[in-house]
Amino acid sequence: MVGLVLVSHCRALAEAAAYLARQVSSAVTLPIAVSGGTGDGRAELGTDAMDIMEAVESVYSDDGVLVLMDMGSAVLSAKTALEFL
Repeated sequence: MVGLVLVSHCRALAEAAAYLARQVSSAVTLPIAVSGGTGDGRAELGTDAMDIMEAVESVYSDDGVLVLMDMGSAVLSAKTALEFL
């Protein structure tokens, strides 16, 4: 099954989107990981390429991983994370 990584500048937003995805896919155990926020407890707005890379690794399968991002620099951070992989 394809894994899903949700990347947002706001950790709470990414977690809320993951919660919603899990609720609407309750018949299937969908592998979902989130990445978002920076700083202590990921409380500040921003994205972190290493955190995205770890999220991708946590849901990776031979079927692949779909990474969804909220805006702008999240795309750049996700591309950097893919280069790390």
